[in-house]
Amino acid sequence: MDKSKTKIYKSYDSNILEALFVKYGVSKYYIRQSISGSVQGITPDCIKKDYATMEKASKDIIMLLIQKTMGKENK
Repeated sequence: MDKSKTKIYKSYDSNILEALFVKYGVSKYYIRQSISGSVQGITPDCIKKDYATMEKASKDIIMLLIQKTMGKENK
C-alpha cells in the first residue's frame, strides 16, 4: 500500500488572521475553523465574509503596487 499521500493544508494570510483576532476577540484557531466552514453560526459567517473582503482588498493593493512599480521601471 502506498501511503505517501499527504494532506495539503490551506494557509491563511497571517495579517488578516491577526486583524480578525483583534476585531472578534476569538482564537485564531476558531477563525481558521470558521473560514474553512468547520463551525456554523452567525459569527463564523461574519468572519468568513470579512476574511474574503480583506483578502480581496489585499490582493487589489498588491496588484496596484506591482503596476506602479512596473510603470516606474519602464520610464
